[in-house]
Amino acid sequence: MDVKVVKIKVLGKGCFGVVHLVKTITLVYNQVYAMKSADEDHTPSLRMEEEIIQQFVDSPNIIQCYGGFTSIERERGMVYNILLEYASGGNLEDLINKYGGDIPERDVACYTRMILEGLSSIHRKGYVHSDLKPANILVFPPHGGTGLPNLKIGDFGIAKEERVKEMGFGFRGSIPYMSPESILGDVSGALDVWSLGCVVVQMMTGNRLPWENYDANDLMNKLLRGETPNIPENMSILGKDFLAKCFDVNPNRRWSASMLLRHPYVIPQHVLPRGLQLSYNSSHSSTYPQQVCQYGIPQGFIVYDRVLLEKVKCLEELQSRKMISYRQPQEQKKGTEYLCNCCKGFRSRNH
Repeated sequence: MDVKVVKIKVLGKGCFGVVHLVKTITLVYNQVYAMKSADEDHTPSLRMEEEIIQQFVDSPNIIQCYGGFTSIERERGMVYNILLEYASGGNLEDLINKYGGDIPERDVACYTRMILEGLSSIHRKGYVHSDLKPANILVFPPHGGTGLPNLKIGDFGIAKEERVKEMGFGFRGSIPYMSPESILGDVSGALDVWSLGCVVVQMMTGNRLPWENYDANDLMNKLLRGETPNIPENMSILGKDFLAKCFDVNPNRRWSASMLLRHPYVIPQHVLPRGLQLSYNSSHSSTYPQQVCQYGIPQGFIVYDRVLLEKVKCLEELQSRKMISYRQPQEQKKGTEYLCNCCKGFRSRNH
């Protein structure tokens, strides 16, 4: 079927080329798209982006691509184009600017979960986005039961396969969102998780950038010293704990996207038991576990730090997804005591 593409307006420009809002006209239907175009020098990169995005046709939180084609333009010569979903709501940067730091935290948590759903899909396929930031997170009409706009990750222009080390010394992606290890050229999903933390900080504060004072050389030194963006003081304990997991300077300890999807901060309120909320909103005890309440754990739901992960899984099986919740201790040794007390509490209630 012959398709005619009519350009409506320019949506954005970059080193790769230009993005237009276009309308495709056929005998059957008219449809609006975002058309990303690249000249001959950048065509391989755009074709690779097309190939990557088309692996996520079933992901509701990744932009969809509907194919590509070559055209000849008077001024640019041979041009390659890909047709993408058009985000009528703009991008997350626009949304942050609109609210000016007044996005309710419950909405921030919902938006964060949407981004995590997309990230976990990307990482499961063995890719790293490498440039996660508000400008590359697109806003679509509400989808699902939240009533909030749906967010989708876009712009896979510098996405790479995981563990493909960059040559040389320097940043990959947008400097304010870079993790410490990315300075050395390491490419892994942990890089995207750090960037996600920066995005969450921006949603909470409304600031233009996640770092309060930004200078490229200064930021590099901060990262090498192990500094992180400031976690907003007005954030809940759950939110602060979530960001702490994103901003671990050791990428091997940093939580993965799939682990963060199980963090209570992003669990929908109708799923998260009240007892779990009370447990995580209580102060951590560094001396002894203190009983708070009893609750049911949904199957496969993990609520504790990595050092306790396997023991908690066993405990879930032992208790048939029922357990007694204590304030979580900070130290690994105390964590063992904590789990022992959980088991004792369970056994005493069942004998």
